[in-house]
Amino acid sequence: MTFPLRLLFSILAVAVALPTQAFEPLNTDDAATIGRNVNQIEQYIYVLNNKATEDISVINSNGEEFRGLGRATAAPFTYTRGLSETTEVSFATTYYASPKGNYSPLSNYVLGLKWRFWGDGEQGWAFAVKPTVTLPASTSQQAVGIGMAKTNYELNFISSYYWDQIHVHSNVSYASNPYNTNYQVNGSMEPLRTKAYSFSIAPVWVVNSRWRLALDFGVGTNIVLNANRFSDYGMVAAIYSITPDVDLGVSIMRSAADFGAVFSGSGVNSLRSEAGVTWRF
Repeated sequence: MTFPLRLLFSILAVAVALPTQAFEPLNTDDAATIGRNVNQIEQYIYVLNNKATEDISVINSNGEEFRGLGRATAAPFTYTRGLSETTEVSFATTYYASPKGNYSPLSNYVLGLKWRFWGDGEQGWAFAVKPTVTLPASTSQQAVGIGMAKTNYELNFISSYYWDQIHVHSNVSYASNPYNTNYQVNGSMEPLRTKAYSFSIAPVWVVNSRWRLALDFGVGTNIVLNANRFSDYGMVAAIYSITPDVDLGVSIMRSAADFGAVFSGSGVNSLRSEAGVTWRF
């Protein structure tokens, strides 16, 4: 993607937005909150296959917790509690069925707080901010690419807009990702960027009371210092509401060094398939 197109995409990501109740299975968050004293559990499973045999830097993308080579199977879990109508707190972690080794399969412990400071989260514009803290992984987990062995921070600005049948969400985020430089990341001592930025946008079509279909596109800083400055992703997703409080979601995401490879599937890329359930009670 050329620089003018990247700049245009970034401007659109800031300016255009809308929300749904969907966090999973999308990467892009929405500005809606679940409500006072409401609990929410999101349990998903994904399979990710990085089609790179030596260098993950060409396809590392935001939304991918796994920074290793080859295949990963993981189950991300998130619990959210509504503190008020506009504020919620969350706790998340991920269980890795693969890769396995002499380390805990649980990693990426994330604490988050979302505050919707504008709009009702149902009609028109809504804006929110969401700071998160990711607790340190072990050095063994860092070595295989399933976490960083230092505390990481992120601040996400969320913009959403509701029409009756179309919701559009966009995220602009900044992350501080320090790591233990005395140990490898994904088997390499290559220096990494510790400051990252990302921009994404997700239009969601409300087909009817049960079905929602979505696209999700994003541009993010590549964490590998000596690699392409950015990496991109594209996703298609569907959400089916079994009841007003239980949703099933599926998504397929491809990441690559540029959108040409994302759309064509040519060259080195990463493919992630995800499915799971969201339950509010």
